[in-house]
Amino acid sequence: MSRDTPKPTHHSPKPITDAWEQEFLSQDGSGYIGAPSKRYRCPKCQGVLLLKSGKNGAFWGCENFPSCDYTANNDEGRPVRAKKFFCPLCNGQLRKKSHGENVFWGCSNYPECKLTLDDLNGEPSSSKKYPCRACGHYLVRKKGAKGYFWGCIKYPECKHTLQDDKGLPVPRKLRPNSSD
Repeated sequence: MSRDTPKPTHHSPKPITDAWEQEFLSQDGSGYIGAPSKRYRCPKCQGVLLLKSGKNGAFWGCENFPSCDYTANNDEGRPVRAKKFFCPLCNGQLRKKSHGENVFWGCSNYPECKLTLDDLNGEPSSSKKYPCRACGHYLVRKKGAKGYFWGCIKYPECKHTLQDDKGLPVPRKLRPNSSD
């Protein structure tokens, strides 16, 4: 070797930190180029969302966890943010709950707000279409000791109730006009 030729040095390779570089180096070398992998960005921090497995199944989580806690549901290999539902009384977030075999939605501001709604195919049942004729708010379907009934959302201030017939309130018969 001449004096001008540098001596070979044995440095350890630099650590791979770039996700793209890791993906490139992990290829099998066959030269086969498959379908490109789709990357989803975290809306909170712009990190990459990763498909993870949890106690309730697959979900998407940010690569920057725990500094970023963004998660999304897995819908056929795509991240889909869970729909949020809000309490019509206090605007708190409704959360899906279960008690035995009974599944329902309750307000996150419990015990200050005691609103509960039935679960209807994974969403809180909408009861706004059944107004309370006593106070102007609306009725919700509730389960009592004698079965289901409809009660005012402002209970205990308003104690107006109606009977239940297969998930629908049974309106009280209008009194006949006394002048007839």
